[in-house]
Order: sequence, then structure tokens, then C-alpha cells
Amino acid sequence: MMIEEKTRALVEPLLTEAGFALWDVIFEKEGAMNYLRILFDKDGGLNDEDCAQMITPLNQLMDKQDFIVHIDILEAGSPGLTRRLRHPGHFTQNIGNPIRVMKRGDKGKTDVIYGTLETYDPGANQISLKTETETIVLDVKNCLRINLDF
Repeated sequence: MMIEEKTRALVEPLLTEAGFALWDVIFEKEGAMNYLRILFDKDGGLNDEDCAQMITPLNQLMDKQDFIVHIDILEAGSPGLTRRLRHPGHFTQNIGNPIRVMKRGDKGKTDVIYGTLETYDPGANQISLKTETETIVLDVKNCLRINLDF
């Protein structure tokens, strides 16, 4: 998590200066590879030129850092329409929008719940989700993944 926080602090001013808004920074291992994903957006969405404009400055900035021992792949681009919601601002920004929640169900199965994000309680770190039949309150920490669902 420290890598994500330090990267966020470094890249956010660069992206803001270029007219973009930082959505998220994700550092994760997939197989044998370490990925650093810098996801950003702008009003009206990103296009290929926007991503191309930012990849070189972001790459040059990250190459100068010593807090990341090894990045195999640096990805910079849009979080997409079905963007992942991970931070308090993500939830508050998307109240009223349809979401898809994956959570651990019975016997290790993964349950998927579809509905509309009704509320977010930052103190309890809980969301309420209105489905077709009920309103469900979920602890964000117990959810495997929460995404917009357009």
C-alpha cells in the first residue's frame, strides 16, 4: 500500500497540470510480473492521444524513484466504464449509479450482487445497495471487488 500512496502523491500533480484527474494507483503482482497501474480520466473520457501524452512523463517520473524495487509493466490509462471502486471518494461520487459487488459467499463460492449504490458510510466503511428486491448493507472490507456496472 505504501507504493500506491507514494506513487499517488507523485503522479497526481503531473496529471492535474495536464488537465486530467487521477482515479487510482494499483500496484499488484500477477503471476511473476509486478504491475503498476496509473488510472486517470477527464471530462468526456480519455482517448488514445491522452494516454500517449501521459505515458512518457509518467514513465520518466517513475524511473527516478527508488521506493519501487521492480516494476515489470507500467500501465497508464482509463479506469474504464466499469471502473473499480476502492476509495471513499469513489463511493461518494457514484451514489445513485448501478454497481456490481463480488463477495465471498457460502462454502468459498463467490456471490455477485447487482444493484444501485444508495449510500456510503465512511465511518463504518459500509455501502448500501438497492437490488430489485431489497436493500443490502455491506462492509467494503468484506467485498472482493466493487465495480460500476453500466
